[in-house]
Amino acid sequence: MFDNFEWYKYIGQYPTAWSGHIVWAYAEIPKINPKVIVELGVHWGHSFFTIAESCEDHGIDATLYGIDHWEGDIHAGKFDDNVYETVKECAKNYPNVKLIKKTFNEAEEEWDKEIDLLHIDGRHLYEDVKEDFENWAPMVKDGGTIWLHDTQETERDFGIKKYFKELRKQYPKWEFRERLESHGLGIIRIRR
Repeated sequence: MFDNFEWYKYIGQYPTAWSGHIVWAYAEIPKINPKVIVELGVHWGHSFFTIAESCEDHGIDATLYGIDHWEGDIHAGKFDDNVYETVKECAKNYPNVKLIKKTFNEAEEEWDKEIDLLHIDGRHLYEDVKEDFENWAPMVKDGGTIWLHDTQETERDFGIKKYFKELRKQYPKWEFRERLESHGLGIIRIRR
């Protein structure tokens, strides 16, 4: 399957903690049929370009916004310019992709679109995940979806597992699911 993905030629040789979710995400996109997709924390782009590939293959007219400063962090390590340049090169294959090289807060200040699918996968400290969620989740439309990666990871001060548990209690109307593969993926369907 991956050999048919255009992105695989560019980033297939780089390891990803997202590997266990790629086939699922590819199949999930036509089910939710998003029009505006935002990914916070692109890194090499495995999840981001899987979504782009699924949109293209399934004829979904969506715009994907990949937001990252491409400098790295305490969990992903520091990035050299090769990461961003490779992602930029790969992005040329997807006319519906827009890369935004900014911090999440900088991008949020200028954001003016309602979001159908929000994928949060930036720095994973509890405070950071909470801030990203509180800043961006209000822009997800009713019936929209939020994905939170690494909901099962607890090493290196990852706080997303704790925060995901809190969200379940705080928003009992929302639909919560979780995939346990590849460090966990929390899936939230927004119901306001």
